[in-house]
Amino acid sequence: MRTRAVNILTSLLLLRVRYLMEIPQQAPLLAEEVLVMGYRAPSVVEDPWLNDGEALRLLAWAKPNANVPPGEKRELAEAVLEEIGPWHEADGQWGDASVLQKMIRARLKERARDLEERHKRIRKAVSLRVRQLKVSPQFPPDLLGILVLQPVVKP
Repeated sequence: MRTRAVNILTSLLLLRVRYLMEIPQQAPLLAEEVLVMGYRAPSVVEDPWLNDGEALRLLAWAKPNANVPPGEKRELAEAVLEEIGPWHEADGQWGDASVLQKMIRARLKERARDLEERHKRIRKAVSLRVRQLKVSPQFPPDLLGILVLQPVVKP
């Protein structure tokens, strides 16, 4: 969509991420969440990733301010898919096909560490065993959707 909410080409990815939570002497648990990850044109900015709050805000509040012809929409979506690279798992190691996949992989591992720490704090607060609790993301995540936000160009 062409919108005044951004001043540089910005893409939002809707991902379903699965995590495996392993606790000694218990069956592993599978948890999942839907994340919105956003980034600005990587060729233009040094740190392209939006923080989670900004990505959610854009998803919720960005409104279309001008029409985008169907051919241009297709080109923009294809460009994002090309930046991301092939989504299938190659050689058992998803995330090496592009710079963006490596960045997504790193952010999901960081998210898993954060979830692990939160679970440990909660389990400790209720006097449950926290030692050896491990949360790990399962790759690849599911790519549920892409939204490309294009700035409105003033004539």
